[in-house]
Amino acid sequence: MKRHPFPTDDKSPQAPAAGTAAGRPAETSQNGRVQSLLAALEDQGDIDLKALAELARGIAGCARGFVAILEGAQTIVVNAGAGGTLVLNTSETLCSHVVRQGKPVEYPDLRLEPHLADHPSLAAGLYFYAGFPLRDVDGDIIASLCVQDHAPRPGGLDDGTRAMLSHLGLIASRVLITRNHTTWLRDFLDIASDWVWEHDPVHGITFLPTEVNTPARKAQSEGDAEPLTYEASPELLALLANHDPAQPLRDRRYQTMHRGQMHSISITARARYGRDGSFLGYRGICRDVTVEEESRRQMEYLARHDPLTGLANRIGFKSAVDAAFSEWQDSGDPATLLLLDLDNFKVINDTYGHAAGDELLKVLAGRLQACVSSDATIARLGGDEFAILDPALRSDLGIEDCAATLVRALSDPVHVDGRSVSCGVSIGIALLPRDGGTPDQLLGNADLALYAAKSEGRGRFKQFQLPMRERIDNLDRLKRGVLRARQDGALDIGLREIRSLADNSLIGAHAVAVWNRPDGSRRVLDQLHDELGSSREALDLGCWLLEESAMLARAWQSVARRPLRLRVGLAPAQLAEPGLPMRVRAILARATLAPETLQIDLSAGMLAALTPDMQASLRQMKADGVRIGLTGYGRGATTAAQLLAAGVDRVGLNLTSAGQTVDSDPHRLAQALARLALDLGIAVSADGVTSRAEERTLALAGADEFLLATTAPLKPQAAFLRLLSRQDGGLDAPVATASAM
Repeated sequence: MKRHPFPTDDKSPQAPAAGTAAGRPAETSQNGRVQSLLAALEDQGDIDLKALAELARGIAGCARGFVAILEGAQTIVVNAGAGGTLVLNTSETLCSHVVRQGKPVEYPDLRLEPHLADHPSLAAGLYFYAGFPLRDVDGDIIASLCVQDHAPRPGGLDDGTRAMLSHLGLIASRVLITRNHTTWLRDFLDIASDWVWEHDPVHGITFLPTEVNTPARKAQSEGDAEPLTYEASPELLALLANHDPAQPLRDRRYQTMHRGQMHSISITARARYGRDGSFLGYRGICRDVTVEEESRRQMEYLARHDPLTGLANRIGFKSAVDAAFSEWQDSGDPATLLLLDLDNFKVINDTYGHAAGDELLKVLAGRLQACVSSDATIARLGGDEFAILDPALRSDLGIEDCAATLVRALSDPVHVDGRSVSCGVSIGIALLPRDGGTPDQLLGNADLALYAAKSEGRGRFKQFQLPMRERIDNLDRLKRGVLRARQDGALDIGLREIRSLADNSLIGAHAVAVWNRPDGSRRVLDQLHDELGSSREALDLGCWLLEESAMLARAWQSVARRPLRLRVGLAPAQLAEPGLPMRVRAILARATLAPETLQIDLSAGMLAALTPDMQASLRQMKADGVRIGLTGYGRGATTAAQLLAAGVDRVGLNLTSAGQTVDSDPHRLAQALARLALDLGIAVSADGVTSRAEERTLALAGADEFLLATTAPLKPQAAFLRLLSRQDGGLDAPVATASAM
């Protein structure tokens, strides 16, 4: 241990005085280090130092000999013979002079030293002093070996005596270093959370620190005077008995009872052998890891469970699925996987706040547990997605009953903060092993079934069927094909004419992407948005179509005598892009098109799925002058509130699709739908006109323009420009136009 050197400033009026066994005991309180050293010395530890002090006194022929151990402001003095051990103030000891000068010090006659005129040694009749420094392994002075005598020695010690005392000081230094190391080790063992132990195969624990209080049993022998003995716990003895001594123990853990509580103990040890190779037992370190083990268990629990609902999380559920596959491989036992997605949960969350949404999730989690067997694993995969793996569901009838029960249970209202809210659920089901040969395949097919349930209107369940996988495989091939077409320049733009119902004049075009496939065929991609959904491929294709068609429309302006409108379908992925208004603004600026010439079309499905952020994007584009259109009007339920919320300027009414929705007269239905839109201030286009009868019906209903059916051939840009250049503005009748293409 490093020592602070004693100050060398001796300019104070009272220079440090020499202290001896006759000096005054220290008046300051003993610090912890001094107490520890005294304990070590009193435990027969001062025998070596007393013997050295006695030997020094004999060599020097002096009345006194002692070892002075420096401990900061205090000094421990070990006297030769029966002088005992004292604690003095360092400032009153002569050994402080040895520290200050850093070398042996001799005072032949203390009476001749003016700065020691009041030293206690003079009152005790001790006039001669010699001290030799004792150093530690770092060379710092830690003590001094001293002798004193009543008679002065004018010539000091002779050279031989001085040399012998110096050598004796080296020996004393080694004794002190060893004593210090022992003291430090004892301090460490007494305060460390780990404990050192020894064991032999016969007597169990043979060594533990004196102050240790550990789950190693501590028993008092009969008679208080007997020393404490230690007994190894049965668990530790069992661990050691079953261990190969040739291998070290590294963080092996066992549990044992201590003071009525179960403790976890970590043991690291290695075997001890005698000189003859015989096994003597183990020596090692133990550590109480109860808190660590509890923390580890809590972390493992949190790593596999959802903190809100207490259900398993995605990691825990994946482990359960893997375990079910292992069980099936071993025993052939099947299981059923159900993926659940809450319907309209986001609306509830946005309307009533996240706290209400969290409370709803906890209530629904409890309902899930009440609907399945006790062997089922229920998980919250994230957000409003749940999953169930139930080995008790094996028959189709039982699966359908369970799924129907879940739909009813999760559709019932929940009271949250005084409000009654309900959301419903869609469920996709896959059976192990019928619907998946691997865990990932089973999960993927259940997800496909869930997608099918949501596509059919939500609030229902669907079991996986092979066509679902075929559809997704076809979609994957489609995505790859579109990506290659973009890279190879195989995409083109076709134009479908927009004409006035009043005079058949050409007033614009609807731009769609055309894929020139490697086999020479062409595919019109006007329905691709519905197929690609919100994929990255749909976003890339939609952005490409918007920008390229705007550049085509730029060329129309130099040919047409009036403003022409460009209609472009918007992909769901584009509408979800936060920067859509800025992107549209930039495209129009590059093409030098007025915003009023662009109409971006939404599908009916996109209208129903609008989020507040999407509505904000539509409002921004509408404020810039861009028109908002809706295709497929009349196909499915479209409310007036949805039309107004999206800011729709024009709807595309398809008479054929509208007539397929109900068993009624399509003409009357078209008139009713058109009247609703017109009453809301929304213009009506007749989309997909195939005959003069449809034209007349929609014109009477209030439509002012029409778009040819998707079966009509598309015009390339060059043909469309030639059509614009004609003075009569195009063909005479929509029927003739459709049949001529």
